[in-house]
Amino acid sequence: MTNHLPAAFKALWHELPLVAASGVLVCTATAVVVLLSPGISPLSVLLGAIVISPVWAGVIATTDAVVLKDRGGVPQLLRNLWKNSAAGLEVGIVPGLVVAVALVNWHAISPVFAVPFAISGCAGVLLLLASCYAFSLRVTSGLRGKRLWFTALHLVARAPMVPLGVLALAFVALLLGTSVTASLLLLAPGPVALFASAGTWTEKDALHR
Repeated sequence: MTNHLPAAFKALWHELPLVAASGVLVCTATAVVVLLSPGISPLSVLLGAIVISPVWAGVIATTDAVVLKDRGGVPQLLRNLWKNSAAGLEVGIVPGLVVAVALVNWHAISPVFAVPFAISGCAGVLLLLASCYAFSLRVTSGLRGKRLWFTALHLVARAPMVPLGVLALAFVALLLGTSVTASLLLLAPGPVALFASAGTWTEKDALHR
């Protein structure tokens, strides 16, 4: 099995401009969502899927190239943003819609919506975990539709610690950024994307052995 984590650790220093640029782009997209729809609501979740997902796809396509081919750089990032924005929206809108439906059921405050909330909530969690794999599988492998999500869910079942670790890293960075210094938020997206790429391709290689 090829372990791509050393390449991700190496890139934290050797691709520092890329890491910084990724943070600026993702944080700018997030700020737009927060400005238009503060708080957590169905609208903010959908806006996040529409605004942030295309940017994240460009970042992931670049970090995939870093861990797989040792090719990165800010110019490559900008090209990938243009090239993969539609693919990113295609991936991000799926968990975005499901989580938005779960929030609608949650805000209904009625026993009638308990079962729909439980179903949509569980589906939303699974799709969020699967999306940690799905972005790389879409923008780098070219998978799409049912095959994309079945493969991503298969990888979640096989190695749930990878998406859990990626989401935990993002959550810790968010906590530190809001409680210690906001500058940490700018540094977080790049490392999160690098480790998401490394984890995805390490497990994808293992799946085919």
